Amino acid sequence: MSNFAKTVLSIAVALAAHGLSFKDAVAMAPADSAMPLDYADVRHWVCRPNLPGACRDDLDAAVLEASGAVWTEPFQPAASPKADCFYVYPTVSESPGLTAEPAVTEAERRAVRQQVQRLSSVCRLFVPFYRQITATSMKSDFEKPSSDAQERAGRTAEADVLAAWDHYVSHDNSGRSVILIGHSQGAAMVINLIRERVDARPMQERLVSAILPGWFVQVPVGKLVGGTFKAIPPCRSERQTGCVITYNALRAERPIPADKVFHLEGQQQVCTNPAALGGGAGVLKPYLSTRGETILPTFTAPQPAWTQPPIQIGAPFVTAPGLLSAECRNDEHGVYLAISTTPQPGDRRTGAMAGDWMTSGSPEPTMGLHLIDLNLTAGNLIDVLQRQIAAMPERR
Repeated sequence: MSNFAKTVLSIAVALAAHGLSFKDAVAMAPADSAMPLDYADVRHWVCRPNLPGACRDDLDAAVLEASGAVWTEPFQPAASPKADCFYVYPTVSESPGLTAEPAVTEAERRAVRQQVQRLSSVCRLFVPFYRQITATSMKSDFEKPSSDAQERAGRTAEADVLAAWDHYVSHDNSGRSVILIGHSQGAAMVINLIRERVDARPMQERLVSAILPGWFVQVPVGKLVGGTFKAIPPCRSERQTGCVITYNALRAERPIPADKVFHLEGQQQVCTNPAALGGGAGVLKPYLSTRGETILPTFTAPQPAWTQPPIQIGAPFVTAPGLLSAECRNDEHGVYLAISTTPQPGDRRTGAMAGDWMTSGSPEPTMGLHLIDLNLTAGNLIDVLQRQIAAMPERR
């Protein structure tokens, strides 16, 4: 198992499984003297509406039909969206130490491009830079930091995200509806943000939904709230608001081995399928990188040909209607979103996609499709958010 996988699993089991944050785990640690970043400084934002040129990548997609027909779906962000998206990106920093150096790089931009920029079709996008625990520190040749150093790093990351949120609320929100999004480490940061600023507080009235894939949200067995969150239940319909969407995507034919699954007494991990919030299987509307780019290229296998015979694809993204489906499962392999390929008779699409977490040339057995959790459901999330935003009460 990779160092990153071990870190994700150990943190998830020790903290998120009981609704805890980094802050809870280090509450007795010595206080960190580091001040949060100043978010009045636009250099500390990856994306925001008044940041010229930021987060304007080409998101056009090649639509691959089963017949072999290909056409281009142009992307256009919304001119005047009614809601905001506040996104905290996953572990991507390539800074050399444990904590990310305070400068926006291609690593953060790539995460935005692959995970949430497409949501700008329904919301204004706010993405703070934060001094996260780096991807560099998860590599096998990185000298393991002390527990105190890791605790301080966690505090620094959380303080930055809270400061960014407070600045956004004070200067940009103006009573608008908001979607909170985080993936992996970013989801852990957003969970802490929700617990500190939103859950069972007046701000919850403005919450469209929280989208938290690649992490673990828990509820007591038989209940909808009372675990990770006091008052924010799982989303079970497309017009339900103030709820959470969360899942961990795995290939249906390659779930986590049963002997590596953690079961916690009295707790139930939440899985909400963006393609079928009410339950059961649903057809995915993925937007995958044409060339196989993911949030962490160094852990990604090359992208195989999308069709047989192979064709040249000029658009930066690919979508394949009806080819992929998803269903939440709860079995000996844990609670997960099972991704299946469902080709049609005579289908020229291969169904092959990069996205497995690779270590030593093989898929890491516990990480599944972590690298493309949000790519797989992008179109479905847009559909859900459009309906949720429409269901939000008018604010005066």
